[in-house]
Amino acid sequence: MKRLLALTLILSAIAFVLFVKPSSNHHPKVGIIQFIEHPALDTARKGVVAQLKKDGFIEGTNIEILYESAQGNPALAAQIAQKFVGQKVDVIVALGTTPAQTALQNVRQQTGKSIPVVFASVSDPKEAKLMNVDQNGKLYGDMICGISDYIQPTEQFRMFKRVLPNLLNLGIIYNPGEANSVFTLGKMEKIASSFSLNIVSIPASKTADVVQAAQLLVEKVDAIFINNDNTALAAFDSISKIGTEHKIPVFVSDIELADKAIATLGPDQARIGEQAGEFVTSLLKREAKPQDLGVRFPEKADLVLNKKLATSIDVIFSQDLESDAAQIIE
Repeated sequence: MKRLLALTLILSAIAFVLFVKPSSNHHPKVGIIQFIEHPALDTARKGVVAQLKKDGFIEGTNIEILYESAQGNPALAAQIAQKFVGQKVDVIVALGTTPAQTALQNVRQQTGKSIPVVFASVSDPKEAKLMNVDQNGKLYGDMICGISDYIQPTEQFRMFKRVLPNLLNLGIIYNPGEANSVFTLGKMEKIASSFSLNIVSIPASKTADVVQAAQLLVEKVDAIFINNDNTALAAFDSISKIGTEHKIPVFVSDIELADKAIATLGPDQARIGEQAGEFVTSLLKREAKPQDLGVRFPEKADLVLNKKLATSIDVIFSQDLESDAAQIIE
């Protein structure tokens, strides 16, 4: 009888081990690399986190979100990417072209690793060598997907001419170390002549160089445009101030900075972040792979006119232009 009881207890213990799954405290990890702090990337990052929360991933409860800024330093971006790979995060989110490039490179270099990368606010993923093109012309990546914030230069140039019909010389500040900046500048230079525009570009490799570049431009141009260059965007307050002091109109592609430019045509960075968050959710839930998700481009571009700033530098908007604006700052 005692032997039978002992055998029964042993069998019960074995059954418990085999059929009762122990609880797990493991939560998915998402590593976010932001190239530099400025309103567009900050807003996109908040959009990612907000979407994850909407999808049921609440930071500190059932997901761990690791965030680090590269402070505009490509070498630091690479170190952060390597760190996240070493920490075995489930997904890396890269805000900006440079962190997307370094994250993808580090993931590929780690044998046996398959950490997906989701980028946001990347102007051209093809030129940045993040994505491949299939036989149908569709962009895809083996371990990367994401959201572009690219607006065609033709749309920007049309807007400039509507604001300033006599515009001839357009100043651009760009970082030669940012692939997205070099690409967009090249595109603008190719088509500028068709809009009777001359591009005057000055490089600025760090935010400290941006002020000097802006001061040089105001002596040579009729207006200044900052187009998705993270270094220049991080120092945009200074560019706006210098432009206003010299009565040189300043345009920007970042809606978040519309209060410091006379006119802005750009996508909603919060929505870009949310779309990136949707990609992260799909990957965490294993509903899709990066090659399934591919690339999304801005759903729309909003025109914001800063009538208050324009008036201060003697620029007057036409009624037709104002009627097309999504927002007018007065």
